[in-house]
Amino acid sequence: MSILQILAEYVRTIRFAFATTWWFVFPIFLYYVFHWLYIRWLWREYKGKLKWAMMEIKPPRNIERSPRVMEQVFTALHGSFSTLNWFDYYLKGKLFQPMFVFEIRGINGEMHFYVRTEKRFRNMVESLVYAQYPEAEVEDVEDYAMGVPANLPNADWDLWGSDFDLIRDNAYPIRTYTRFQEEVTKGMIEPLGSFADLITGLPPGVEAWCQLLVIPVKNSEWEPHIKKVVNKLTKREEKKEFGAIVSFFKEIVDILVSSVQYIFGPVPEKEEDKKEEPPLQFRLTPVEKDVLQAVEESFGKKAFNTKVRFLVLGPRKVFYEDLRKGPLGFFDQFGDANLNTLKTNNDTKTYANYFFVAMRKRWAKRKIFIRYITRDNDGPKIILNSEELATIYHMPDMSAMSPAIARIEAKKGGAPLNLPVTAS
Repeated sequence: MSILQILAEYVRTIRFAFATTWWFVFPIFLYYVFHWLYIRWLWREYKGKLKWAMMEIKPPRNIERSPRVMEQVFTALHGSFSTLNWFDYYLKGKLFQPMFVFEIRGINGEMHFYVRTEKRFRNMVESLVYAQYPEAEVEDVEDYAMGVPANLPNADWDLWGSDFDLIRDNAYPIRTYTRFQEEVTKGMIEPLGSFADLITGLPPGVEAWCQLLVIPVKNSEWEPHIKKVVNKLTKREEKKEFGAIVSFFKEIVDILVSSVQYIFGPVPEKEEDKKEEPPLQFRLTPVEKDVLQAVEESFGKKAFNTKVRFLVLGPRKVFYEDLRKGPLGFFDQFGDANLNTLKTNNDTKTYANYFFVAMRKRWAKRKIFIRYITRDNDGPKIILNSEELATIYHMPDMSAMSPAIARIEAKKGGAPLNLPVTAS
């Protein structure tokens, strides 16, 4: 049989299979395609109706607080989580929990802090900030991202950007502010100090934008994931949970098997049952103990689906590719070889090799710029807890004396109690 005859036979087989199965295969295929398109359309319609507020937070000049107070803000925001029902999902298009966007902008040698939220949560966010930073200022501002050309990159402007991933499982935390400690004085090293230095080192006209898009994660979805990693680290066997009916029949089978074994003689003890494992503290190395402790501490933290995004952009006459080393160094400080590290996402970072390099690179830059200014949270995300988020975004301590941090000039105070009142 010739090759042409074999190919013809294959074609006839495929045509026969298609002719006999299309009537039930195609509807299933089309269902999933149109379901996906419908959900996407529904989400875009719902998202387009949301009203957003943009606020700038100006920290006081002399602040002596660690990122722990900002952690309380993130923990309180987790309370916005709500259970979605069928009506919300399929008719309203409410596919996600409320999203909060925390951003840091570096421009003209100054660092500015922003929060973008739905207007229904605007007062709540402001109250939470004032509760932890009473001397700060919170004011509504226009979206700073609208102040640059909307068609970046273009002939006059260029940019570098990327989303960030974790190199290990989400349950392993990054290096948080509790581990930023100076050896001699035991004082905290300000995590945002390197960001402030990055801002002051930018060429005139170049801006640095850092964005955290956070969405609350349900506790019952996050805690079992941590327990699984803890069991792996402690080398414990995971207990499989069965339904009531399965457990009932399993008990009956175990009883019958044990009864038959005892009829024909004593049941020999298994070798592995005779061996007693040493206590956990003797089985783990010091490093393994530290890793286990860091993972277990996540049990008491609130978790968020998070998008971490960074852009450096500016006029082409002063922009150069090596400016990316600044943000990469900033995120490297949160890495721990034994725990977790933030890395650039290969699908979003603005680079290209081998074929059509210039065109692909330009498209990658345009894509991440649009995703930044639209606060797009689509695609894969990482999970960070409240402590990790507070490490990256918080009001810097006064130990970060860099002039890049834009602070309010004076403390706010109330009127004196003995102020005279003039009758009119």
